This record gives sequence, C-alpha cells and structure tokens, in this order.
Amino acid sequence: MFGKLLKYDFRAMWKQFAFIWPAALVLAVVNRFTLDGLGSSSSVGETTAGVAMLVYVAILIAMFIIAVIFTIQRFYTGLLGDEGYLMHTLPVKPWQLVASKLLCAVAATAVNVAVAILSMLLILPWDSGDLREVFQVLQYLCSHWSMESAQVIIAMLEFILFMLVSFAVGYLHVYLAMALGHLFNKNRVAMSVVAFIALQVVVSILGNMILPPINELISPLVHNFQGLEGFHAAMWFGIAIELAASAVYFAGTNYILHHRLNLE
Repeated sequence: MFGKLLKYDFRAMWKQFAFIWPAALVLAVVNRFTLDGLGSSSSVGETTAGVAMLVYVAILIAMFIIAVIFTIQRFYTGLLGDEGYLMHTLPVKPWQLVASKLLCAVAATAVNVAVAILSMLLILPWDSGDLREVFQVLQYLCSHWSMESAQVIIAMLEFILFMLVSFAVGYLHVYLAMALGHLFNKNRVAMSVVAFIALQVVVSILGNMILPPINELISPLVHNFQGLEGFHAAMWFGIAIELAASAVYFAGTNYILHHRLNLE
C-alpha cells in the first residue's frame, strides 16, 4: 500500500511540474542562441535577448515557489484538510502518509535543482573544442582511476546526501508546524504560522545551547583529518545533526496525526 501512496503522490507531482521543467530547459536553449544579442548594436536583438533571459529567470523562480506551495498544499489538504477523511481511512499508518509526502517533496526539490543546474549548463556557449576537452578530462579520470578519484566521487555523493537531508528537515519543520496549528479549533492557518515561528525560535535556542559543546568535542577529531578526509568527517557530522532534527520533527508530526488528529 505504501508503494501505491508513493505512486499517487509522484503522479500528482508530475502533473504539477510537467510543463515547467521542460519549459526551463527549452528557454535555456533559446537563451543559448539569443544571449549574444545583449552585447549587439541591434535594438531588436538586445530586446529579444533581454526578454528571453527575463522569462527564463522568472521560470526558475516560479519553479521553486511552486515546489514550496506544492509541498504545503499536498500535506495540508491531503492529511489535515478535506482529503484527510479519505487518506486516514486507508490501511496505512500515519508515518507512512507523512513519509510519502516527504519523499515526494524532497524529490521535487531535487529535480528542481537538477533542472536549474542543467539549464544553466545549456546556456553556456559550448563549442566542439569545449566538449572535446570535457571528454578528454573524463577519459583521463577513467584511465587514471585511483583512491583519490574515488574519494572525490564519495565527497560529491556525501554533499548531495547532505543537501537531500537538509531539504527533508525544512519540509518536516513545516509539516510539524501545520500539525501543531491544526490542534486548535479556530484560525488553524494562522496558528500554523505561529507554530512555525515558535519552532524556529526553539531550534535556534537549542542550537546555541547544544551545538557549541558538541562542536568543541568534534572539532579536534575533524582537524586530525587532512584534505578530503576532513571534508568527509564534516559532511557526516552535518548529516548526523540533520538526521537527528528530522527524526524529532517526523516523530512529532506522526504523534499528532496518530493520537491528536482532529479533522472537524
């Protein structure tokens, strides 16, 4: 059943972004050919290039705004709103409902970032010489593979994992705030905003109290590592902190949905 939940949420995500993702890539290709017009003496070419770039930037901004709205709307409407009556009658546990929404939200954000990066690469004025150099670098890395090369790949994967966990923490913070706001009988949206701010204040206070002693304990260990080893240690320390925060947010949201849910 959890697989069906994921399929349902990912299908909704695709419907939401099916237009904007290809649009961002197409506009990046258009800007690739119109970008030279910004420095030309032709007013028509300069205007065309400016408009194309403006639309492209607007699409990128809208893409991330839609992701935030999509995340909030899917959780609030699906679990706390009208659809909640149906969702909570399904033969799944509340944590599975939260996990499905969370995975979909993180995936949408990750794809947004990937599309943004790819679109920026498409805008760059690549020529055959540039592509040949990139291919030669990749060929050299493959033919001279070493532990250092593997360490670089691992470091990149660690950074990606850290970013994904950070996205999850942000969304779970919002989920818990909405769940707390829903405990009130009136003004639930306003109380969700208040809960969000209150959680932020509490997290900031706890961070100032807990993180400095932990940092003093961990820093000597991290400094003992050199180069990429130090980066690995720092990344895993950050991932551990983010996972701990995620666990607290997730547990709080699950508890409210499981024991204190009020859809009236």
